[in-house]
Amino acid sequence: MTDELKKYLLEQCRDWMLPEEIRALTRSGLTISGEETLRNSARGSDKIEFIYGFKDEKTNKLLELGKAKLQLTIAENLIKRNRKELLNYCQKCKGLARTPRAKQCRHCGYDWH
Repeated sequence: MTDELKKYLLEQCRDWMLPEEIRALTRSGLTISGEETLRNSARGSDKIEFIYGFKDEKTNKLLELGKAKLQLTIAENLIKRNRKELLNYCQKCKGLARTPRAKQCRHCGYDWH
């Protein structure tokens, strides 16, 4: 998988991710002290626990992979589950469009509106 495709999937296809994948991605961007602060806050707040999933087994299992492997795993899972809906290639140059719903190629400028 290319870096361009992985970035496209992780940034543009969040609507197709599972809740535990979103929580794991969010937590993978936290610093150690940031996660500790949120964990302490989550003790009294169901909302914070829901957003970050500190007690969620699936989220914690994904985080054990490490940030790079986590991102690759989520991108691969997205393609397995939703390939036809997510991948939007230019009909002319076959370059990857900027988003799944884009109608103009960012590589060659071709417009398929």
